[in-house]
Amino acid sequence: MRICFLCLVLTTCISESLLSAEPPKVWIYSDISDPTLAGNNKEGTINDPDDVSAMAGYLLVANEFDTLGIVVASTHRDEHATTPDQAVWADQYFGDAYRNEVAALNESLDGYPADITFQQSCIKESAERFDPQNDYASLDSYDTVAALLNRAEQDDVSPADPIHVLCWGSLTEPAILVKHCLTTGKANVLNRMKFIAHWTNSSLHQGTPAHPEHVANCREDAKACAYLKSVAAQSKIVYHECGAIGQHGIVSGAPSGKDYYEAFRTSRLGTLFVEGKFAYGSVDHSDSATYWVLMPGFGVTLDDIPADGTNTPAVERANEQTFRKHSRRIHDELLRRSQLAAGDPAD
Repeated sequence: MRICFLCLVLTTCISESLLSAEPPKVWIYSDISDPTLAGNNKEGTINDPDDVSAMAGYLLVANEFDTLGIVVASTHRDEHATTPDQAVWADQYFGDAYRNEVAALNESLDGYPADITFQQSCIKESAERFDPQNDYASLDSYDTVAALLNRAEQDDVSPADPIHVLCWGSLTEPAILVKHCLTTGKANVLNRMKFIAHWTNSSLHQGTPAHPEHVANCREDAKACAYLKSVAAQSKIVYHECGAIGQHGIVSGAPSGKDYYEAFRTSRLGTLFVEGKFAYGSVDHSDSATYWVLMPGFGVTLDDIPADGTNTPAVERANEQTFRKHSRRIHDELLRRSQLAAGDPAD
């Protein structure tokens, strides 16, 4: 068997460099829900299943992060008023697969937490949207917003070691959190968070130069989106807008064809990654851009994305092209970890 020594050196250096420092603290707000629940979108589901693939990919690289919370079904679908508890579904769907394979992952890479837990969003059943006239002084009705606030107030979180709030869908819950903090004199707590949003603005894709906000994740709760953008423009929060670089960089630049992705099916997490949303010959996990920017060595980092919520065409185009160039490397890393999760040591 021939072994690529340079590849081994590069992989080892990347892994060691990532794990040598404190891993970034992460909190995820996702509109993910059980894809077997019938809905009216083009996939026949309630919510776009791309977050299923993005979540499976996240679990494969979970040792690179300090996962503080994952909120699921943060969405505005009337059907969810009566659907089962989506945290229970996520624990069974993702949690069981993760717990089954975490020991094998730790044997090779180390640093994976023993378990990953999920919370059901406080807006899942109400489908509530952000009201700019509400001061949100009380969070009694918003337990998953209060949970993030409480975690951000703990001593191990600071502006130097903040919580990275990954926004994979609408911005309702982050907007409620920010409004609450500004209303109640907790602006200092906002310095302990960085918001990283997937495609809530783009002049190049869906949106236009005149209306970059005309994209799905912004329209989903337009008032929440506008509020956070305005607060970011005033430097009251750090808000990194990824735009469509996940979709048109990582996904568009991915290896194509079923043969490549069949190799993921040796592990449960790899199978979830492939089966979440396989379209046009590859996996749609575009929201994953929000966590790949936290991992050095894979193209785009937060230093490449303005912190004030802006996303100029030049910046988005450059980051899109960079991710496209690194897409094969990203997918090969996911495949390597998928094989390790199955107990199959990489060559």
